[in-house]
Amino acid sequence: MSKKRIAIIICIILIVSIGFLAFKFFSTTKTENEQISGVYLGNQIWSGEITITGDTAILGNLTVLPATVVKFVVGDDRGWGDEVEKDGFNDNDPTRLKSYTTTHSGLFVLRKLIAKGTKDKNIVFTSAAPKPYLADWEAIVFQGDGSVLDNVVVEYTRNGINPVGKQPNSVIQNSISRHVMWGAISAANSNIKIINNYLSDAGHEGIDLKFNGNQEVSGNIIDDCHTGIASIAGSQIIKNNTITNCGDSVYIDPKSSATSIGNTFVSAPEGSKREWRYGNYVIPIFGYPK
Repeated sequence: MSKKRIAIIICIILIVSIGFLAFKFFSTTKTENEQISGVYLGNQIWSGEITITGDTAILGNLTVLPATVVKFVVGDDRGWGDEVEKDGFNDNDPTRLKSYTTTHSGLFVLRKLIAKGTKDKNIVFTSAAPKPYLADWEAIVFQGDGSVLDNVVVEYTRNGINPVGKQPNSVIQNSISRHVMWGAISAANSNIKIINNYLSDAGHEGIDLKFNGNQEVSGNIIDDCHTGIASIAGSQIIKNNTITNCGDSVYIDPKSSATSIGNTFVSAPEGSKREWRYGNYVIPIFGYPK
């Protein structure tokens, strides 16, 4: 076969492949009552009961319909993972290590996550374990502006709801994030709106913040956490949140220009023995982990 003919065949294969990938990227697949893991190209619509058996990446938009339950098996059949850097607080935390991330699954959405439940038909992201516990699975990570989480329950994670990137038109509202090793809503890398949620049982913060952009964080009820809200940097409007039974209220770092208005704080009882534990690693409600 001549070199010219080989070149023509290669070009045809490339054109067909690019066309197929483009078609998949803009197509929508409906998934109901299935087990999934791995990379999915294009938009997805989930309903029924979805069981995630390993790290799952949606390279498109993900829409989750009301009453859908997404369960994460305690494990990861993909074995992907990386390591979270030491930050002076989590240095001895085994869940920040690659050995944890390669054995626990998470969900990543490249574009928008639209999960609009109702009061009667919540959308639930939870552990598949018979006896679920903190950090059974990693987190929900999404980065598409215009994302909406409404009447969603997220539980038994390492890092809760984890938006990233500029998302001024995205919102997390009327939702619950609980039983979390780290942050219930870990929004340090995003300026998403966080409104009227119930956040509880988190070993780091109810909400952590770092992004610039006058981000609205309002009307949230935060209970039973190490810290209610932590603004490490950036600019946020933190207003009318109720924080109870936490070791700290609204922490604003010197590098932050956040504004705190009308927030209510009732501390955990002095001398409280409340703690969050993963193996032998312990986060007490007051002070640093040990």
